[in-house]
Amino acid sequence: MHRLTRILGPIGMVAAVAFGAAGCGDDDNPVDPGNGNGNGSNVVVLQGGISGSRTLSPDSVYVVRGNLQILPGATLTIPAGMEVFSEPSTNGTIVTQRAAGGQPSARLVVQGTQANPVILLPGTVQDAENAASLSPAQVSSCARGAGGGIVLHGNAPINQPAGISEGIGQAFGGDDPADDSGDIQFLVILCGGTEIAPDNEVNGLTFAGTGSGTRVSHVQAHLIADDGFEWFGGTTNADHLISSGNDDDAFDCDWGWTGTVQFGLAIQDRDLANRGSECDNDINGSAQAPLTNPSFWNMTYIGAGVQQANSEVNDGPFLRRNSEPDIRNAIIANFGNVGVVIDGASSQANATAGALILDHILFFGNQALSSPASQGAGTCLEQNVNFRGGAESGYHIQGVAAAFAGNTFVCADPQFMSVNFADPINGTQPDPRPQAGSPALDPVNAATPTGTGIVDAGATYLGAFSGTDWTTPWSVWVAPSN
Repeated sequence: MHRLTRILGPIGMVAAVAFGAAGCGDDDNPVDPGNGNGNGSNVVVLQGGISGSRTLSPDSVYVVRGNLQILPGATLTIPAGMEVFSEPSTNGTIVTQRAAGGQPSARLVVQGTQANPVILLPGTVQDAENAASLSPAQVSSCARGAGGGIVLHGNAPINQPAGISEGIGQAFGGDDPADDSGDIQFLVILCGGTEIAPDNEVNGLTFAGTGSGTRVSHVQAHLIADDGFEWFGGTTNADHLISSGNDDDAFDCDWGWTGTVQFGLAIQDRDLANRGSECDNDINGSAQAPLTNPSFWNMTYIGAGVQQANSEVNDGPFLRRNSEPDIRNAIIANFGNVGVVIDGASSQANATAGALILDHILFFGNQALSSPASQGAGTCLEQNVNFRGGAESGYHIQGVAAAFAGNTFVCADPQFMSVNFADPINGTQPDPRPQAGSPALDPVNAATPTGTGIVDAGATYLGAFSGTDWTTPWSVWVAPSN
């Protein structure tokens, strides 16, 4: 079914002059030659397995059919400015395999730039044949789940004896914390997250046991039918991530992930959204090591603004099942329910012990509709952070103040340049930079970012932005058609 609306660029429609349909094996010429005319009219279907190293040609337009498997030891490189189509009928998804048979983990290299990002979007061979210039402005709307996504399988530690990936069903995890599954720069994953089976979807970008050798910077997951980004264990760090308009969680972490994200924007759709983050150690909340202990620095979370936009209430970060995340230098605003929820006795104990950290956070406009009436008379912290369950029932604030005593919390308007709280995902690009004079920019409210994975130790402000909007001009903000 054609579920992608495209606006043709000024050069008009381009006819397909060639069509390649075959599995991808060892390449005698590892660089696809294209047709040399520079207009993207050579349409190539990518399917099967890539066992050598292959670089796509900017002279061609590519359609991913089914699970495109990059095999151990192989590398797939996508140059700047390319559109790659994910075939809807076959759930076109790019997959890297973990190390095996003496070969290192497969690598995906995306060479997008700020001026010329790479875009993975749903589309058929006919869409590829009709592609004009490779401008993201050509896409006017698309449906969540129309296409697939990207799943990276690595050989880094996880806290489960056998990892099998969601949506793909492949093994991941191992004993190499520095494992390398690729280098991804300036990538937009658009309208993916296809459902393989009930409750079994592909996310926008999935890190399945990937290691610290995997480099990820400036990636947007937009209008995904599941999570924008999800880490299943591993040690991968990332920076400058956008999770926008997604059906489920913006950032999801499980199975012992111990990496860092610095500079992340989560912005939710009023009609379809779940939580800002969701962190579990594992589904049983066990003490299996390594414990899920990621660090989130300089994050801006903007909620859907309604109590329930999905099957769960619209909370911000939802930290549970014995996880130990750190969230610092953050803005958490416009959630229809609670700003931060710490769920269950084990995660509450982690917070009380100082292993789960919330500090230097600005809260604004979170409605706390499921919280006890006493919350409204509490401190800024108690108005925005709840425990849930444990020794008490439901949402509550018993023990919250003691767990985070001495930490910095601000309740104030962040004074964003331009964010529509009533309709955050409306087809126009928001500007979530705080205006001059915002308390988010006052360094007294912030901490100095430290630790592995930090890319800017000078980001002593709250949220993902100061004076520069790093989301422009490469990100895509089309409205959903579902």
